[in-house]
Amino acid sequence: MAEAVVNQDAEVIAKGPGVFTQAGSLVSQVQRMYSQPAFQRSLPTMVAVIVGIVGLAAYMYMQKPDRTTLYAGLPESEKSLVLESLKNAGVDVTMDPVTGEVLVPVVDYHSARMTLAAQGLPSSSGTGYDELDSIQMGSSRSVEAAKLRQTQEMELARSISEIEMVLSARVHLAIPEKEVFVRDTAEPTASVFLQLARGRSLGRSQVEAIVHLVSSSVPNLTKENVAVVDQNGALLSRSADSPESQLSDAQLEHRIKLEDIYRARVTSLLTPIVGAGNINAQINLDIDFTRSEVTEEVVDPNGNALRSEQSTNDQTMQAPAKGIPGAVANTPPEAAQLSATATASGGSSELKSSSSSEVKNYEVSRTVSSTLKPSNIIRKINAAVLVRQPDVIDPETGLSTSQPMSAEEMSRIEKLVADAIGIDAERGDSLTVSSAPFMNEILDGVKPQWYEKPFMRAAINQAGFILIIGIVILGIVRPLINRIFVPAVVPGMQGAPGGDDEIDIDTVEVGEGESLEDIKAKLKPKKQAISAEMLDTANTYDDKVAVIRMIVSDEAGRVSNVFKAMMSKDISS
Repeated sequence: MAEAVVNQDAEVIAKGPGVFTQAGSLVSQVQRMYSQPAFQRSLPTMVAVIVGIVGLAAYMYMQKPDRTTLYAGLPESEKSLVLESLKNAGVDVTMDPVTGEVLVPVVDYHSARMTLAAQGLPSSSGTGYDELDSIQMGSSRSVEAAKLRQTQEMELARSISEIEMVLSARVHLAIPEKEVFVRDTAEPTASVFLQLARGRSLGRSQVEAIVHLVSSSVPNLTKENVAVVDQNGALLSRSADSPESQLSDAQLEHRIKLEDIYRARVTSLLTPIVGAGNINAQINLDIDFTRSEVTEEVVDPNGNALRSEQSTNDQTMQAPAKGIPGAVANTPPEAAQLSATATASGGSSELKSSSSSEVKNYEVSRTVSSTLKPSNIIRKINAAVLVRQPDVIDPETGLSTSQPMSAEEMSRIEKLVADAIGIDAERGDSLTVSSAPFMNEILDGVKPQWYEKPFMRAAINQAGFILIIGIVILGIVRPLINRIFVPAVVPGMQGAPGGDDEIDIDTVEVGEGESLEDIKAKLKPKKQAISAEMLDTANTYDDKVAVIRMIVSDEAGRVSNVFKAMMSKDISS
C-alpha cells in the first residue's frame, strides 16, 4: 500500500497539478504522452531521424544547380527534338512541370545553345497570329497594339525562316502612333536579324527579297527603312545612295581583300619593332572599277596599191553634105541612121565630139586597233597607323608609365610603311603615323570577385554539409549513444561512481582503543541529503521514482504530514 501511494505521489509530482484541472484537454493528453517512458526513450531517436532527413534534404538542395530557361515559346515538336539532342550530348536537361519550358543548368546554358545551333535547332519561330487568342477582354489600346505588332513580327519571322540557308529570324517593327497632323507623322522602320547556316551567305537578290517582303507587309514602310543584319553583325541591306551599294559583290570583295593584304603587310613589318599587339593599321583604297574600250583606225597615206582600173573613150563623127543644094533630098539623115562605114558616094567624115574617162581604184593601208583599259586601278591610298607608346619605369615613383615615341622613330616607321604599301605623293596618297597609350583594362575584361567564382559555391555547399553532419552527430547521435550504452545515475545515490559520499581508505585514521565496529562506522559512507530539486535532474521515470523513494525513506515524517494534510483537505471539501 505504501508503494502504491509513493507511485501515485510520483505521478502527481511528475505530471503536476494540471492533470486534475485540465483533465480531458489536449494539453493534458500531450503531457501524458510525453511522460510515458517509451516515448521519452524513443524521443531522441525520432529527433535524430528528423534532423538527419532535414540535413539530407538541405544538402541535396544545395547540390542542385541553378537552372534557367533555354528557349521560350517553343512548340511541342521542337521541345522533343531539343530534349533528345541535349540528353544525347550529356546535358542535365529537365522540363518545368508548371510552364513546360526546357530548363538547363546556368553553367551549361551557352554550351547547350551552341550544341543545338550546330544541329540546326530550333528550326521554328513563334506561333504568330495564334497569340491573338491570349488577349484578355478589357485590355487597353496600347496593349492590343503591342500584341498585334508582336504577332506580326512573329509571322514575318516565320515567313523569312522558310528561306533556304536561314535557320532562324527575328523581326523588330517600329510603328509610330498615328498623329492628328500629317506633317508630324513619322515613318515606320523595321529591323531583321538572320541566323544563317554555317558557311552560308545570302545573295543580293535574296536580301532584296527579304526587304521587299517586310516593306510590303507593313503599311507606309519603304525599302530604305528596312535593315537586315546577320549573326556576324554584317549589314546585308544598304541604301541606294551608299557607295557600297553601287559596287557589286565581287568588286567590294576585291577591295576588302586588297585592304586586308596592305594591312597585313604593315602589321608584319612593324611587329618585330614594336611587338605583337602594339600596332593598329587601317587602309582605305580608292579603286576605279570603270571599264573603257577604245577603237582606233589609222590610214597610211604612203602605203597604197592599184586595185582596179577602167578606161572609156567615146567619139562622134559628122558626115559631109551631099546632093543639090536646097533640095529636100539633100537633107542628111538622122544620126541614128548613119552607118559607121563610109559610103562610096561621100567624102571623108569630120569628128563631131570626143570624150574619154579613166577610173583607177587603189587599196589604202589602214590599221584598226581596239584598246581595253584595265579596271581596278588604285586611284588613291589613305593609310593610318597607330603605334602603342612604350612603357617605362618611372625612377621617382617606381610605377610603369607610357612614354611618347621620338620623332626619329616615328619618321622611320612612316618611311617603312610608305615603302611597304606604295605611297605616292604625286597621286595624292596620304599616310598618318601616330603613337598613343593603349587601354589594357578594356582588353582584360571584367574580372569576377573571389566570392563570385564557381569553386566558392562548391566550397560553401561542402562546408554547409559538414556543418549539418557535425550538428547531427554531436547534438543527436552522441547523446543517443551515451543514453544507450552508459546507464544514467541519479546524483546522490549510494554507490554512485565518483560521488561525494565515497571515502578514501588512506585518509581513515585508526586511534588507540577503537573497536572493529568503530572502524566500520568510519568506513561506512555518509548519506547525502536528498532534496526535491533532484527530480529535475532525473532523466527517466525510474530515476524519478527512485529519488522519491529516497526522499520518503529519509524524511518519512514530513511525507506522512503531507499526506495527512492532503487527506484532511479532501475530507473537508
